[in-house]
Formats: sequence, structure tokens, C-alpha cells
Amino acid sequence: MIDRPLSLLVALLVLPLSGCSSCMQSAGQTSFGIMPGVVNDPGNRTLRRSILRYGLDQFCKELTHRGAPLKMREEDPVMGRYFARSCSYQELSNGDAFVQFTGVGYAWTNVSLRIGFEATGAIQYNQDFLMHGSTMYAYFRTRTIASTSFKTVMVERAGVNGAEVLGGIANPVAQQVVEKQLTRGFTVIRESNGTVEFGLGIIEKGQHPTRPFEVRGKDRVTFMNERTEVHGQQLEFLGPFQVESNDRALYVNLVIDGVPAVDAMVVGKDAGDAWLEQYIRKAGVPAMPQPPLTSEVVPIRAQWSKTLPVGKGYYYVVIDNSSSVGSVAPPSAGRIPLLPGALAAADPAALVNVVVQVGDAP
Repeated sequence: MIDRPLSLLVALLVLPLSGCSSCMQSAGQTSFGIMPGVVNDPGNRTLRRSILRYGLDQFCKELTHRGAPLKMREEDPVMGRYFARSCSYQELSNGDAFVQFTGVGYAWTNVSLRIGFEATGAIQYNQDFLMHGSTMYAYFRTRTIASTSFKTVMVERAGVNGAEVLGGIANPVAQQVVEKQLTRGFTVIRESNGTVEFGLGIIEKGQHPTRPFEVRGKDRVTFMNERTEVHGQQLEFLGPFQVESNDRALYVNLVIDGVPAVDAMVVGKDAGDAWLEQYIRKAGVPAMPQPPLTSEVVPIRAQWSKTLPVGKGYYYVVIDNSSSVGSVAPPSAGRIPLLPGALAAADPAALVNVVVQVGDAP
């Protein structure tokens, strides 16, 4: 069985490329749905690659403007986030996409608590798409892993040996496991209204990744619909989400379990970036660099909804399960005497179902 730190790297190197929300203009995408038999014809692969190329110049822009979830398996809750800071994309002579990226992120394991890291990668993808009605299924099958690197910059659990936490990632056998996982590639599912879903591996037409919320209607763009774990004395940074004009609003829905309540906050990108950088590089929960635009308590097992009219820009939704910020102090696991060498229990985690959308302001 793969240990959690190793599986973190497996997830990291596959998941960052989940933000291709501009792969096609909506009107053009809808028109392809009128003739799916022609577009999907195996003999028209060159045509599909030419169409997909139309929007791939925005590929890296999307990647660097939204954090990507990290998880062990598709059905598991999110265990961390990766935030690309730079990205370059080029189309190779054979039509493949070659992507190079660098970035930072965090993840939580029961051995280390929070890990902050830096990571880079260069991967060649065999790209294609098929239409299911007006919904595009863009497939990125890994052709070649050119290079990868993973550097831990912070381990929260005091006294834990760094080599032990990394679980032998540098080991050649572990590297083979990583590369085997990377061969799964990923699927981007884009609705004609701009809503984007991501799945590890190849998702067949008409199917979808696990979604905790059923979203009805097409009048809002769904940026996120997922399940995440926010462990005790931790934060979760969702986004940043782009609002393209001043007459729009963020629509956030949460349902939590595992703890009595959490704080839900919305912060602007500048404040969120500064807060996130501290969170990745320093143990504990850093103070907010400036007050949030909104902060409310979300109680257990009650659907919490928030509509926040905002100006044009980028915004983070931050879930707080700590006693350092916000108004909620989570329950403590206590400090029960342990056997020599044993690790103290972590504070309880909040299991959070969350959907974030952008639509017209009320």
C-alpha cells in the first residue's frame, strides 16, 4: 500500500492541470454538440485537435489562477491543495501538449500534520476530446514524464524526522510507483456555460466525478463541487475564483460534519495570497493579513448558503477549523498519555461538502 506522503506526490503531479475552463468559447462548444457524430468520428482526430488548440493558449492562465485539489483516490476527500505560480505550454509537432509548471502547496497526513512544499513538473500529454451533447470531455493521456521534483519546506509535527515524513519518495522504487500513477492522465469535463469538472484518469462520456451537491440550472458557473477534510487547527484555501464583472456575486453552499462548527470567510486575492504563503511555510495558523470581506459560523449538518455581491477580481473562500482565527474554537483531542515514541492524536477534522458558483448579483 502506498503511504500518504508518497501518494501526495502522486496526486500532485497529476492534479494541477484541472483548470482548463477556457478550452473553448461557449457558443462554439454548443455548436459542436449539434453534430457530435461528426466531431467524435475516430477519423476526425486531427479536426478535434485543431479545435482544442483554439483555447489551449489559455491553459496556463487557468492553471495559475486556481488551486488544484490533492487526494489519494477519486472517491476520497481532498487532503491538500496545489497552487501553480508559473506555467508554460507548447504544442509539439505531433500535436501533443507539453506543460511545464512550478508551484507551492500544502497537505495533511496523520504522521506529519501539515506539510508545506514546492513542486515542479514537465509532462507531455496526448490530448483529445469528445462531445456528449453540448458537453466537452477533454482527455489528457500522459505520454511522457520529462521531469518532476518535490521539496518539503515545512513539517508541522515537531520532532518528526524529515526523511521519515517523506516516506522514501527519493527511493527509485517509489519513483516507479509515482510514474505508474501518472500514466492515468486526467479528464476535464466542460459544460457549455463554462462549468468545469476534473477527474483523475479517463472518464467515459456521460459520466462524472463524485459530486456532493446536485446542481440544477445553467444560470451560474460552478467552480467547485467537492468534499474536503479540514483537520483540527488547520485552514483550507479554496480558489481563488474569478469574478469577471462588477454585477456578479459569489454563491457558496456548505454542509459540515465531524465538528460542531467552522468559520467560513471570503478574502480578496492579495490578502489570500499573503495568508496562504505564510500557511505553507510556517507551522501553526498565521493571523489574517487584513479583515475578511465576510466571516460567518457554519454549524454542523445544516446547509449554509451565502450570496456575496463582489466587484471584479479574484477571491478565496477560506474554511477555518482552528482556534487562532475566526470565532469558533474547535474541540481538542486532548493529550492522553502515550507509549514511548507514539504520536499524540490530532484534533478532530471537519468533513466539508462545498459548492462555489458565480452568477448574477441579486
